[in-house]
Formats: sequence, structure tokens, C-alpha cells
Amino acid sequence: MTHDVAHYQGLVDTAMAPHRWILCGDVAAVFTPVVDHLREIGAPRPLLLAGSEGTGNQPDPEAAEVIVLGTSSDTMLGGIRAYHAALRSLPQSAIDRIEAWDPDRTARVLASFLDTELDIAGRPSWGARPLSWLALEDKLRAESIWEAAGVAHAGHVNVAAVASDLVEAARSMDRGDGTVWAGDDREGWNGGAEYGRIVVDPDNAHDAIDFFTAHCDRVRVMPFLTGVPCSIHGMVFPDTVTAFRPVEMIVFRSPGSDRFRYSSVATTWDPTVEVRAEMRVAAQRVGAHLREAHDFRGAFTMDGVATVDGWLPTELNPRFGAGLGSVGRSSGMPLLGISRLLIEGQTGGLDPVEVETIAVEASDRIRQLGGLAMITVPATGTHEQRVEYSHGRMIPVAEGGHGMLELGPSPMGGLVRLAMDPGSVPAGTFGAPVAQAGFALADELWDTGIGPLIPATPA
Repeated sequence: MTHDVAHYQGLVDTAMAPHRWILCGDVAAVFTPVVDHLREIGAPRPLLLAGSEGTGNQPDPEAAEVIVLGTSSDTMLGGIRAYHAALRSLPQSAIDRIEAWDPDRTARVLASFLDTELDIAGRPSWGARPLSWLALEDKLRAESIWEAAGVAHAGHVNVAAVASDLVEAARSMDRGDGTVWAGDDREGWNGGAEYGRIVVDPDNAHDAIDFFTAHCDRVRVMPFLTGVPCSIHGMVFPDTVTAFRPVEMIVFRSPGSDRFRYSSVATTWDPTVEVRAEMRVAAQRVGAHLREAHDFRGAFTMDGVATVDGWLPTELNPRFGAGLGSVGRSSGMPLLGISRLLIEGQTGGLDPVEVETIAVEASDRIRQLGGLAMITVPATGTHEQRVEYSHGRMIPVAEGGHGMLELGPSPMGGLVRLAMDPGSVPAGTFGAPVAQAGFALADELWDTGIGPLIPATPA
């Protein structure tokens, strides 16, 4: 029997509709569509535990009980960590509101895809990844996974977070373009390139050395890989692994800085046919290894770089990824919901071949491109500007155009968000320069202080 997107959305809705949900989202505005959808399918009125209100439309108070915990930080990762910690140490006022909202104590918790299974005020989570899978995300474990799965990868060394060891490792691994250092998970999960540094001259890498010696026990040192940062997503089913289309990771550097600046994803760029096939095979092999060795199920992400030597993976994220969200939006396929069903073992009605075919065909046909820039300049309220991308420049327009540029509040102070209309950017377009043009316009319009950015260089 052939199914369509409605069939898979129905499977997820059937699992969700009967239950009262505690929704966990560090930014309330992101969950407005989730709240609206729960109301549409007749689910009981949910409760949203948010870290901050964020940029965009807020949930309707009649559609959801909303508790804003007021978490904040000066970095994206810090904001996520602060929010996850707050969920595990709720103030009594929040617990009292949960008890009043769910007096029969039957609610379930829908954790963030970045989080692990957790209990909130005695209510268990559903569809969240087990804590044991979190250890697989440590950047220093990646090579052992590539080796076990038979996936080609760039060489690296893992060394103690000691100045002399770091400098020696950088000298030995440099191929002429510098090295990239990535820290371990001593302080917990890390992502968004916040524990990554590019080191061109190890003898003058004082800032990087100071950071890693303060925050990590060990550091992975590998050659800087010239090419397009990109990821491939897989989904582990009981007897097979699906692989989706490659996704560009929009990552910048700032002049004079050793930091990377992760700024979201795009599906407009296309690798070569050979590299695409290589990435998909790698995902299938790694997914099979994760299932056999770690009883893994659901979605996972492999990040890497498309180089002149092919695609070389750099890290594993044993969870749903932002790029898979872009793939899902093109088709309407509820990939996050399907991943949660797989984690719970609720596999009835799921056809992995069909899920892959629908999602890949739609994401190849309808391209997505967005960009995020966290800024320290405080923003109050939301400012919106329609934009048109033409000849390498982002131009403000009164109406029409190709997308929306927004400025609004965030836990870090402010947020600039670029959302190009689906399908408005032609297939084959390298996404980073488009996002770069959007951020340059934000600086002009609102003095956001993002500054000059250096995109990756396609191999």
C-alpha cells in the first residue's frame, strides 16, 4: 500500500492527541505552531515550559498554559544549558502551576530534541533520547565510530588539554591551512561550534589554549579541511537505516578571530553526485553500527566537510538535527515525530523506504535557506523587513521579494533571523553568501554589530 504525508502525520497525531503535554522549549515563539497544531487535533490544552519568550508570535494563552523561566546566557550553548538545568530545578511557583494544570498527574513531557529523557514534577518524558546515547556526541569518540562503521575520515589526534601537547599536536597535524581543535564533553554536551577553534599559528594560540585548559580535559586536533561544511542525516529503523539529502551548514569566521560562527542550514547547495552518494552510504553504515552496538533508534546527524578528497566526517550528533528540520519542511513529513515514535518502539505503519523517498524527493525539489545570528545588542520587540536577493546583495523591499529578515529578543540579548521563502533560492546555490548578505543588511538597518563574515570556500 502506498502512503502519503497525511498517513505519517496521522501516526504522530494519533500518538499525541490523547495526552496532556508539558512542552519543553527554550524559546516560546518557536513552539507557537506546535501549540496551534495540538489544538487542531483536539489534544488537551498543553503547558509550555519556556526559557524565554524569544522572537516571533507568542502562543495564545487560551491554547496553552505558558511558564517562562527567564533563563539567559551570553552564548547560544550557554542559553541551552541554562534552560536544561532550569527544567531540572524548577521553582516551587512553576511546580504549583503544573499541579493546578494537571491535577490528576497524567501529563507527559515532550523534551527538546537537544535534551535527554527527563522527569518534570513527577511526569515522565516520551520520545526523548536515553541519557546513555549522549556520550556518543563527545567529539573525541567520533573516530572510533567511523572506524567501526568503515567510513573514511580525516586523521586526528586526541591530546591532553595542556599547552605543550596542544602545540605539538597542531604542528604535526597541519597540512598547510592550520588545524581545528575541538574540546571534550567535560562540562556537558556542546555544539554550535562553540567548543571549536581554528588555529593557524600554534605558537600564538594563546586564546585557544586558555579556553581549552579551562573547560576541557582532552582536545581533538585535526587538519583544517577546506570545503563546504555539510551534514547528512539518517534515521534508524528496526531493520534498516534511511538516509536523507545533504544539508549545507552555514558556518562563518570573523576576521582576526579563531572562532567559528554557526548560523543555521541550507538545502540550496548541491555536492557532486559522487559526494552525495558517499555521504548517504556513510549515514547508512553509521546508523547500522549505532543500532547494533548501542541499541540506537531514531534520527542522527553526521557533520563533515565536502573536500577535494570527498566528504570527510568530523562529528556525530546522536539526535535529531536542524538540517533534518529543513528536509522535513519541504515535504511536510513529520520527521521529528517519526523519530520519537521509533525511540518509543511504536513502529506500526512506518515504512522506512517511503519515508525516505517522500522526504528526499521533496527536499530536492523545494529548497530551504535560513540564517541565525545571535547578538549582544539587546532587542525589544520584533522588527521585520521583506528582502530580495539579487547579484550578491540583500535588498529591502516594501512587499514581495524573496524572504524575511527579522530582529528580535533572545536569551543572549538579540537575534537576527533570515528566512528565505521556500524555493526562492535556485537549486545549486551556495547558501553561505546569501546569509552573509542578509546579516550585512541587518547591520545597515538596525546597527546589530554582526560585522564582516568570512564564508567557507567550496573545494
